[in-house]
Amino acid sequence: MCGRFESSPSAEGLIDELKQLKLDLIVEDDEKNKTVNIAPTDKIQGIRKRDEDYLLSKYNWGIKFSPGSPLIFNSRMETIAGKKFWMDTFNRNRCLIPMSAFYEWTKEGSRKVPYRIFLKDESLFFVPALYHIDKEKNIFASLLTTMPNEFIKKIHHRMPVIFTFNNAAGYLTNTLEENLKICIPYPHPEKMEMERVKLE
Repeated sequence: MCGRFESSPSAEGLIDELKQLKLDLIVEDDEKNKTVNIAPTDKIQGIRKRDEDYLLSKYNWGIKFSPGSPLIFNSRMETIAGKKFWMDTFNRNRCLIPMSAFYEWTKEGSRKVPYRIFLKDESLFFVPALYHIDKEKNIFASLLTTMPNEFIKKIHHRMPVIFTFNNAAGYLTNTLEENLKICIPYPHPEKMEMERVKLE
């Protein structure tokens, strides 16, 4: 978790939505990319802070620190809190990934069925992430996950950390201690919903 998600609207619509964050965004790359059933290694959009600027950039979903290292597309908050390397990365290299929903599969009989999970009152939410830039200036991102809240617990043992427009931008400017306090299971399970879907 999280292994698939969607990010609608289109790149142009996303920029309009992000005006709610009241950030002066510099768009580094507005090339069209997948909006549904986005998977690890796909290109995804994210926001990071560089000096006083906020950059909307294209990221590769999943970090590989070397050719032989594993692909890290999710990073556990428990691991971050317990290891200096990850804590330093969490402190320095933070970004936000906009989503409209993520997917989980539940077992029904002998097969697994995908469900789309979203927020009832939010067309867009944000999952905090870590990023890494390699020598060729390619940018990679790993989503932050945590223990499930009461809603997700019924279907999975992990969930992404979720921010709404109210607290998303703070993640890019908060102190380390402030971010450790807010990277928790989404505290409003009653505002979450899911629906059965078909994925190509």
